[in-house]
Amino acid sequence: MSANGCNTIAEAKDYREQFAQREMMVIWPNFICYDTNAGANATVPVGAHAVGMRAKIDATQGWHKTISNVPVNNVLGMDRDIYYTLQGTDTDADELNAAGVTTLIKQDGYRIWGSRTCDAETYIFESYTRTAQIVADTVAEAHFFYVDKPLTPSLVKDIVDGINKKLTSYVTAGKLLGARCWYDPEPNTSETLRNGQLTIKYNYTPVPPLENLSLVQEFTDEYFATFSSAVNN
Repeated sequence: MSANGCNTIAEAKDYREQFAQREMMVIWPNFICYDTNAGANATVPVGAHAVGMRAKIDATQGWHKTISNVPVNNVLGMDRDIYYTLQGTDTDADELNAAGVTTLIKQDGYRIWGSRTCDAETYIFESYTRTAQIVADTVAEAHFFYVDKPLTPSLVKDIVDGINKKLTSYVTAGKLLGARCWYDPEPNTSETLRNGQLTIKYNYTPVPPLENLSLVQEFTDEYFATFSSAVNN
């Protein structure tokens, strides 16, 4: 979601504080693109680019990859200057990201920079939300076939096995770190089963993005130890 109407970093940070939904990501500023109808450059709400990038990345890299740090095509600039350096820690981009605001940078092209949603607890990354949506939809749609089938132990085993097979395929593909489906007797009482109700449980661990990479440089005399022998040989 574009932080439309915000003119400064402080305003964008304040705007972000209004939201807490996992399906929301506040992005600021906006991109500048060429408007073919007007024959001039125009500001385009960045939300449109974010949605397009999400669909593109789903198809090319997978839903476990966030929209951050991927070149955005057909962009000419940004409607606000955002200071960013690759090794800097005190930049505009860092300040915005630290406040949960996704921003834009120019580094080998224009990129959306940041992976955080407005959720501060569980679904903190955009890819966590996307993973939850995809897994829930896929599991539900794949087992529509079983609805109104005779509720027998073999049917339950087939459902559990089918879900585990699908989850394992996601783990093998690197889209989940782990996942498991099982039948829990506790919620499946005689009364619920008699009423045609079945509860199947599954869990999973999503793949987090590498949000912060620290590289520690050390100066050492260690490699002088073999200097003389290398010369003599």
